[in-house]
Amino acid sequence: MQLLRNVGNAGRQQALDGTYLHQMNGMLETFRIVRQGQGDGVREKRTSLDGPSREVVRKGGELTCFASDKRALMACKISAMRLFPALLPDDLDDISRSYVLRRTGTDRVAQRDCQWLDLQPRDPQRYTMRMCIEPNTYLPLKVITLSPRGDSVEQFTFTEVELAGAKDRKAYAPRLAQKFLLRPAKAPVGADPSVSQNEVSGLPQGFRLLRSVQRILPGQGKPVRHLVFSDGLVMLSVFAEPPPPENARLERVGNLHGAINMATSYQGDMQLTAVGDMPQTAMMALLKSLHINGKND
Repeated sequence: MQLLRNVGNAGRQQALDGTYLHQMNGMLETFRIVRQGQGDGVREKRTSLDGPSREVVRKGGELTCFASDKRALMACKISAMRLFPALLPDDLDDISRSYVLRRTGTDRVAQRDCQWLDLQPRDPQRYTMRMCIEPNTYLPLKVITLSPRGDSVEQFTFTEVELAGAKDRKAYAPRLAQKFLLRPAKAPVGADPSVSQNEVSGLPQGFRLLRSVQRILPGQGKPVRHLVFSDGLVMLSVFAEPPPPENARLERVGNLHGAINMATSYQGDMQLTAVGDMPQTAMMALLKSLHINGKND
């Protein structure tokens, strides 16, 4: 557990200046990332080097997208779903319920030696996360997400990295005009102690409810019930709302970005939509078994 905490902290806090590749869905994107500081004083910026011009800027806990136009801003929001090398959750206390950590050999990435660590699920319906860790700082240099069949779903890898932040302050300042606040500085990261696990039943083993709130989604006037679940590694959002007319209901699954999938199903007088880094079949099975107690207001 302490090793995993070290890896998680390094992924979020380690000072660095590097370039990495993000490979998924037959596509390849390149980003430059610079970072310095600790805790609330962290300053970080990642800039796309190909595709739509976009920047993801972090100041402490605050996360903001900057882009050249509205199309690029949407691309920025999507790419911000997975912010390598910070792919482990802040709270790792529950991870051993659903995953086993194994050391699986050594390698070399971005001209640096590293140790492979595999987070293997106890449930064969979930993804495996493989991480090649720099031994002195615990920084993940390469992360591969594997499907239950062992296929690569998504991959991040540094091509070059210095383990010190850029000294020029201008390197952390956004340069693009369009902006969107992705996460405020005080956004919740762990479980809400006021949440009762009795709100839901039928969850797969290892999952628990972290948060349950009523939200107004952009473009919608009615409140939607937003539930956040975790198995210690996966963060899964489920949105419960009134369904469309009977003849317009359609169960569907699809890929949003890399390992992030979406599924829609129906339960009584609710439409359930799940978004998260789970295989599509497992996500649909979860919606079928999930029972939300009480009606969507």
